[in-house]
Amino acid sequence: MLLKKREVSSKQRVLEMIERRLPKSHAKYDYFQEMLRRTRAGYAGEQRVDKEWREIYLQHAHYLLHDVQLKIEGGSIHQMDTLFMSQNFTLIVEIKNIAGRVDYMEDNHQFIRVTSDGRVDGFRNPFDQVKRHARFLHRLFQMSGHHLPIETIVVSANPSMIMSPTFLSQPIIHVSGLAERVEQLFQQHQQVYLSENDLRELSTHILKMHTPTQWALDIKVDELKKGALCSKCEYQFFIHYRQGKWRCENCGEVDNLAFNNALKDYRYMYGGLISNCSFQDFFGISCTKTVYKILKSLQLQEIGANKNRQYILK
Repeated sequence: MLLKKREVSSKQRVLEMIERRLPKSHAKYDYFQEMLRRTRAGYAGEQRVDKEWREIYLQHAHYLLHDVQLKIEGGSIHQMDTLFMSQNFTLIVEIKNIAGRVDYMEDNHQFIRVTSDGRVDGFRNPFDQVKRHARFLHRLFQMSGHHLPIETIVVSANPSMIMSPTFLSQPIIHVSGLAERVEQLFQQHQQVYLSENDLRELSTHILKMHTPTQWALDIKVDELKKGALCSKCEYQFFIHYRQGKWRCENCGEVDNLAFNNALKDYRYMYGGLISNCSFQDFFGISCTKTVYKILKSLQLQEIGANKNRQYILK
C-alpha cells in the first residue's frame, strides 16, 4: 500500500523559479541551470524506480513511503528515497541516477564515476548514507518497543550505469532487479515481527514524523526579476494587469495563469506573507484599490488589520 507518494522537491521548485527569474546574463545562470538539470535527472530516476514498485505484486501486508524526511534532535535530517515497511523487515532504498562506469574504493569509502570522455567525478557514498539511516531507524524501533530487521539497498535507475567488480560485495542493484531482491528478502526473513495493526501504527508514526524541508535560496532576491512573466516569451517579458486581465507586453497574449505562478514564485522569494504594499511593488501596480480588489478575490487568510494587514500564501 502506498502511504506517501513522491512529490517534486522544494529544491527543484526553487531552481525552476530561479531559471524563470534570473537574467541569462547573470554570472551564476549556468551554475543554477546545471544544478536544475541534475535535480530533474534525479527526480526522473526516482520516478523510474517508483514505477517498478507499482509493478511488484506482494501478498504480504506492506507500506511504501517515498521521500521521507525525518528530523531528529540537533537538527540532523534523515532523507530516505523510499522506505518499505513490512511485518517481516523494513527496507531503506537509496536511488542513484548515474551514467558511466562507477567504482567503489571500500577502504576510503569513496564513490567515483568515470564518464565516456574520461572525466572523473566524486559522489557522496550511498552505502554510508543508508547505514546511517538504518542506525537511526534501529533506535526509533527500539524506542517504540519493536525489533524489526532493517535491510538497505542502493538502486541504480540508469541502465547506462556500469558497475565495476568493486561492487560485488555491496548492496547495489539495477532497478530491473528490484522485484527479485524484495522476494529474496522475504525468503530470508520469514519470521513475522509485527502484527498488521502494529505495522500500520508504526508506518503511520513514521509518516507523522515526516518534516519536509524548504531548500534555501542561494541567491539574493534583488537579483531576480519581479512580477508576472510570460511563459510563451520564455519569461523574458512582463505581463501587466489591465482591465481585469493579465496581458503580455510583448506578444499581447492574455495569461491569467502567469499570475498564479508568480504568486508561487513570490512565496519562494519572500516567504508566505504578502501585503498590499509588497503586492504593488512585486507586480508593478500603482493603484492601491486595484491591488486590494485582487487580493480580496483570492480569498486568502488575513492577519492584522488596516495598514498592518497581510495575506497568507498557502
